[in-house]
Amino acid sequence: MSKIRQRDFTFAEELPPHADGVMHAYIVYTCRKDGTPHRYAGYLDAPDIDLAVEYACEHYGQDEACTGIWVHLVEHLHETPCAQEHIDPATGSDDGDSDSEPIWIVFTQKRRGDIHIETGALHAADAATALSKAVARHGESTVQVRVVLRDHIEATEPGQLIWRTHDQTYRLARGYSKSVRAKWDAVRKVEDVDEYTKEDIEHHF
Repeated sequence: MSKIRQRDFTFAEELPPHADGVMHAYIVYTCRKDGTPHRYAGYLDAPDIDLAVEYACEHYGQDEACTGIWVHLVEHLHETPCAQEHIDPATGSDDGDSDSEPIWIVFTQKRRGDIHIETGALHAADAATALSKAVARHGESTVQVRVVLRDHIEATEPGQLIWRTHDQTYRLARGYSKSVRAKWDAVRKVEDVDEYTKEDIEHHF
């Protein structure tokens, strides 16, 4: 056996305390433009919330242009069962808000298969009360209502770099054709490119 294979590596002792190999599931929401609602983007696994935010910026921040990202643990999510048609808002109750109570963020799903979108916020003493209020206020014409305690949501800082500054339109379906055409025009005469695209790849540009 070679010497390198016989070495006893001890660098694991230098890892930070939280790096114990335990991964946690997080939910990610993205905001496409300032002032617009956050929208469900997907899940990811990470050892802690700080790395979860970093991973979300690296992954979901490159899937689409966005100005903000929210991340929270899956277990901090509270939601109604998904209805077949729509939720009856009358199944909830609303006794008003008190500023002394915690703030909960509300997300709703309009139709089965749609993504959850940030709808509003409310004050409630606990998850059950928050969900009941959310159903009463936002349940109409939805199939599911979700609430998350705002303090459990980790958000990117205003102005934080998420979407890369260099041109990545080639990664987007809407920008691919335009990007490819621009590259062809840079190295070929316009007339030649026009003639080339008349054949079977006509609709690729």
